[in-house]
Formats: sequence, structure tokens, C-alpha cells
Amino acid sequence: MINHVPDYIYAKDLDGRFLFANAAVVSNNGLDSVQELIGLTDFDLHPSKAAEEIAAIERRVMDSGEPDLGVEELSLKGNRWLMMSRVPLKDKTGKVMGVVGASRDISARKRAELLMKAQARLLQTLARGANLSPFLKEVADLLEEVIQGAAAAILLHRRGGEALHLAAASPTTRAASVLPSDIVGIPALWRCFAIPSGEGEQHGLLAIHGSLGQDASLSEFLVGVAQTIGIAIDRHHDAERIAFLAEHDALTGLPNRTLLDRKLAGILELAIESASEVAVVFLDLDNFKLVNDSLGHAVGDTLLQVVANRISEAVGQGGLVSRVGGDEFIIALQQTDEDFLPRLTRIRNAIGQPLTLAGMAMQLTCSMGMARFLAHGKTAAELFVNADMAMYCVKESGRNGIRTFEPAMAENARLKLGRTEELRRAVELDEFVLHFQPQKDMQTGEVIGLEALVRWNHPTDGLLFPADFIPLAEESGLIVPIGDAVLRKACQQAEEWQAMGLPAVTIGVNMSARQFQESGMTRQVAAALAESGLEPRWLEIEVTESLLMRDVHGAVAKMNELNDLGVSLAIDDFGTGYSNLSTLKSFPLSRLKIDRSFITDIPGDADDMAITSAIISLARTLELDVIAEGVETEEQAHFLSVAGCFAVQGYLFSRPVPAGQIPLLMQGRATKVD
Repeated sequence: MINHVPDYIYAKDLDGRFLFANAAVVSNNGLDSVQELIGLTDFDLHPSKAAEEIAAIERRVMDSGEPDLGVEELSLKGNRWLMMSRVPLKDKTGKVMGVVGASRDISARKRAELLMKAQARLLQTLARGANLSPFLKEVADLLEEVIQGAAAAILLHRRGGEALHLAAASPTTRAASVLPSDIVGIPALWRCFAIPSGEGEQHGLLAIHGSLGQDASLSEFLVGVAQTIGIAIDRHHDAERIAFLAEHDALTGLPNRTLLDRKLAGILELAIESASEVAVVFLDLDNFKLVNDSLGHAVGDTLLQVVANRISEAVGQGGLVSRVGGDEFIIALQQTDEDFLPRLTRIRNAIGQPLTLAGMAMQLTCSMGMARFLAHGKTAAELFVNADMAMYCVKESGRNGIRTFEPAMAENARLKLGRTEELRRAVELDEFVLHFQPQKDMQTGEVIGLEALVRWNHPTDGLLFPADFIPLAEESGLIVPIGDAVLRKACQQAEEWQAMGLPAVTIGVNMSARQFQESGMTRQVAAALAESGLEPRWLEIEVTESLLMRDVHGAVAKMNELNDLGVSLAIDDFGTGYSNLSTLKSFPLSRLKIDRSFITDIPGDADDMAITSAIISLARTLELDVIAEGVETEEQAHFLSVAGCFAVQGYLFSRPVPAGQIPLLMQGRATKVD
């Protein structure tokens, strides 16, 4: 299954000979099978200079026994950027036996950086006072250079009239020979961006011939280019504006990376002279993509402007705020003492103030990572890397928090890479097993269902629970093959129990967002049922409320496909998302699962009791079954029974147990498993 992940994974021995590689590596080297690759070295595959460079890096890793993590490299073919990590391959005694390499395609991020640099280049050229005609020609040439396969034309209104004329075009024939009527008359072939004037009018059009896809950053870049052209035309009025945009973000007006780098260098020098404290903070908005996807990029842009203003006001004097792309901001803070937490908390609270956009009330959260000058880095580059690492630790811990860099984070990054490789091997060797937690009817005492829960039978660490590996599986993309394996195992086990003569009950299988969104998800479910022989009515797919709310229409379509198979559907962790009655009615559901967070404090928490009662009532209104998770006390069970929820699941009745113990529970020979 390692061949289904997009990353490039390989291992070599001490002499640089390939020991194994996944399909991505094999294909990238122009081979048909891994057997052709095993035993070869890079000198057999690449020009000697490139092979020598690779061998030198890998030899350094093997000789030192230290990993080489997170290095950005241009692919040998020069068409992609990769984030490359290499770690020593050791045997059980710790002896280095070779090297393991893993790389990830970061071309999209580098492309965004390229677009930002291209715009900065245009603005800097403009700031130097270039004449208009050569400047427009440079714009057209640059666009053809930056946007692969595209042609660019700039059409301007003639003075005193509405007619357009071709002012500049890229070298491509289809651009240089284009007529204004071609662009205006055949809009399907050209993507046009208005060139605004300083007076609120339009100077003309920037037209691009070629596919731009759905790349929001590219569209934002082209809007910025069109604005730059407009500024060039008005440059005798806008000299200060030109200089400003060369070092500021066009959307928010904040300093861009160019200005940040220049100013931060001065801030660090001053900090040494004045013995003041400086912190670099990476700030990333949580779930911003959801806003763009659900409300559109225009609303997303407005939201970024609001956030930029809030951050700037909260930072105040003694700080520098920069937008470096997307929803990422870098903040440099300077003060006399080393306690930056109050200021960071103030920034976080400012971002979290409620707001309404496009008629929707929302409340943002953010993840922040901080690195202090000298304590966590002696250069701006070191501070950037370490603050970024701290910010990602917040993301991995559930978002919406603040973390200061710790040296252990670098070690954790190394361990994480190693654990990822172990997880890939676990997928290949099928090291995952299922435990099952019974679901009981309190009225009859019978087991009415079983939830399948995955465990990793690690060869050295023993049995690992989902919290120890599922987040990493989600991040690495391995959650899809793991989820497929869980689905097949659960169906097979359920069919085996029925063949033993045990009562047929529903088997619940959790499905991750990544797996649910796969185009072939329904086919995978159908295949698991067909291979096992299990009747579809005994399989229940559990998805989270938040997953369904990301794309309601898409979720309904996929759920209908599963319903057509005869599979039932349940919302897991219900009550933690933002669904409403009208949305719930559109989902073809059979059951709601009340999240354990509402059960834990019953009967001590009146709010949780009220929410739980409301969910039970809602389920009854929608004619859905309802089950409560995390029931651990008799008091909780009694409350649920009185409230009308008789289906329960939790430690009060049984912990998740191996498949071999289920027959005892089903046959009534064990009433509770601790």
C-alpha cells in the first residue's frame, strides 16, 4: 500500500545501492518495476554530477548517524520542488546499515513564492521609473515565463475613447498577433482582468490565453499584476504608492516578506546594542480554507483584511506585522523583558472577536509559534524555522493555541519522520488489528451493535491506540489505506461471527474525512462487502458532524451512494459541529451518536444534561435512532434512560475488546469486560 502514497520513499545500503523504493520513486526514474531499481545506484540512473551530490549528502548522514531533515531541493528533472529528509537506516543494535529517504512535493508552495517574487520584481522595476512601453512588454514576457503554457496580452483604451488597442504582448504568436475583437469576441479562450485607474475607471484589460485552473493564488497574483499595470499608467500620480507596493502586501497593506527581511535585520542589530528582547511569531489562521471553500475567495479576502487590521491594532508600537502568503502572518515583537505571552494573548483574543461576513456569524481562532532571539536562534532564518516549527506543534495539538519553541521540537520532528516510516511499513505488513466495543440496549440488556476500533500492533512498542498514530496517518495520507483495511477486516469479522451462529448485529466503522472524500470510496465499501459476503444492512458507516458540514451537497451525494448499497449511516460525535435542523433533514441518516463530551459531566453539569436531552428530542423528531457514547456511571445510564435514550456504549458496560472476546458477550456469558 506504500505505492499508493504520493511521497517518494526509498532505502539504500552503505554503498548507495537501492534496497527498496515505492512506485513513485520507480516511476520517477523511468523504470517499470522496483525489481529493476534494486541494486542500482544513482550513478546508474543520473548524470555523474547529480549522482555525486546525492551520494555526498547520503554519505554524510550515514557517517554522522544524524538525520538531514526538511531540505528544499529542486528535482533532478528541474520541474518540481521537493522537501527532502534523509535518516540513517539502523539495525537492532543501532549500527548504521544505510539510509532512508523521503520527499514531498512542495511545488505549490514554491509556485506561490515565485508569484510573489514576480510581482515584487515588477513593482521594483516600476519603482525605478521604467518607461511605460518597455514595462508593459516586460509584464507580458514575465507572465508567459511564470504561467506555463500561457500567453499574455495587454489592451488599453485609447485616450478619449472606448476602443481598445494592443499595447503589449508576450512573444507567443497567438498573443503578438491578437486583435482586441478576438479577446472580447471569444471570451472562452481568454481570461481577462480589469486594469484599474487611480480614478476608479478602467485603463483596459490584462488578457491571459491558457488554462488557469482553480488556483486562487494565481488569480490573486494576476489581479495584483493588473493593479500594477494600472499604477504604471498613473505612475506620475502614484510614485509613493509604487514604492509602497514593492514592499507591502497588495490585499492587506501589511509589509511583505521583502520588507520584513530588511526591517527584521535592523531590529536584531538594535536588540544586541540595546539589550532588548525580540521574538519572531508565526501566526496561521485555523480552518481558513473552509471559509474560502464555503463562502468564496472574495469573502476570504475581506476576512484577511479584517484579521490584518486586528493583528496590527493588537501589536501596536514595538512590533512589525507581515503577511507572507495565504492565511500566514509573521510578527516581530520587541520589548524590554522576555515575557511575550501577554502580547500574544492579546493578539489571539483580538482575532477571536466575533464578526459577521456574507450574512454568517463566525469566530476565528489561530495557531501561534514563537522563537526568541538568541535563546532560540541567532539569525532571522533560524528564528523563522523554529517559530514555524512551534506553530505546527500547536496545529498538531488541536489548533487555537500558543507555543514557544523548545529544542525538543526538533527532536520530535526527527522522531515523527521515523514514526511515519514505521507507519508506512505497518500498512505494507498489515500490522493493524481491530477491537470492538459493544453497544447495548438498556431495556433488554442485549448487545445491539459493535463499533470497530483500530489498534496498531507495533513490533516493539506493543499495542498502540488511535491517538498515537491516527493524526500522523491523516497528515501523511496513510489514513486512506488504513481505513480501507479496517473496513475489510470489520466486514470479514462480522460475517465470521454470523457464520458461528452469533446473533447478527450492526458493525459500526468510522470513516475519516480523507477516506470519505476519496472518489472511489463507495466502490471500496462495495468491494469490502462483496469480499466478506456480509449483507450491507449490517454495516454502519460513522462520519463526524464537522466532516459533513464542510461540503453539505457533496456529503449528501456520497451518503446517497452508500444508502443505495444498503449501508446505514450515523453521525459520530454529534453536537460538536454546526449543523442545523434543515441540514440534518437533508442527510440520509439512520442514527445520531451523542458525543462523549456531553455525557462525561452528567449528572453534575446541567448544561450538558439539557444539551443531551435536546439531542435525544431532535433525533425523535427526525425519526432517527440515537445512542450515547462514553457512558461510565450508573447515574449517567439512569439519566439517559429517563430522557428516552436506551442505546448506550461505554466503559460501564465494556471497554473495546479483541474479537475473540465478543462471542462471550454475545452469548451472555460475560456481562461486562473491564
